[in-house]
Amino acid sequence: MKQSVYLFLLFFLLSYNVVNASEKISLMSLNDLNIIFSTNAQTWNENLVFLDKKSSMKKIQLENNKNYSLKSTFKNGYVLITPYFKKDLVETLNINYNFNDIDQNTIDLIFKHFQSLDLNFCNSLKTYKNDIIIDIKYC
Repeated sequence: MKQSVYLFLLFFLLSYNVVNASEKISLMSLNDLNIIFSTNAQTWNENLVFLDKKSSMKKIQLENNKNYSLKSTFKNGYVLITPYFKKDLVETLNINYNFNDIDQNTIDLIFKHFQSLDLNFCNSLKTYKNDIIIDIKYC
């Protein structure tokens, strides 16, 4: 139950903290990542069913994943969070930020943030048009 509350708070913060590129952008913390990586598939899916009722959040079923993804919209776009599970544990976390308008400062800010995470996490970062795509896993 405690983990469900943490996940709910994480998603609540995501929906309100990722904002227009000209404003401050709050990104996932190391603690947020630790919570997600310690969540099993059933808990993840149950939380998304609950969060799907919020107007700024939507659960999405991707074609290549039996678990739900979370799409959280904000003023300048959205973020899509997709965990990939192996043996009921998160193996890889995919985060896709999509901006209506994106500038190099926003790209640099997001890249710097995710590259500075704990050494226990390895990540791959790339951009494609207005998307910043981040794959995170334990090293």
